[in-house]
Amino acid sequence: MSAWKCHLMTSSPRYENWRKILGSDEAPILSPTPIKTLLGAELADVFRLNIAKLTADQRERLIDFIVEKFGAPRATAAAEIETAGFPIRAADVVVAFDHRYFT
Repeated sequence: MSAWKCHLMTSSPRYENWRKILGSDEAPILSPTPIKTLLGAELADVFRLNIAKLTADQRERLIDFIVEKFGAPRATAAAEIETAGFPIRAADVVVAFDHRYFT
């Protein structure tokens, strides 16, 4: 049991993409604290996906998404998520905390 869970927001314009990749509304993240990063030319708050918690199917769908969206070679996309991880915008998710950990 974790002190937090991260869920996709159905109001996000990227909800359908993430739902297709993850196969559920839960997104495994490394930390409940967002970080700032550059996404293209935009500075955005993101969480880092916990790649180790992705199933093999989820990982394959994420790689497929990267290949299609960014035109990266499949081997490069696979290596990149293993070494650098992959962001999910804070605007696309909500992090819910289990209050039992904080009382």
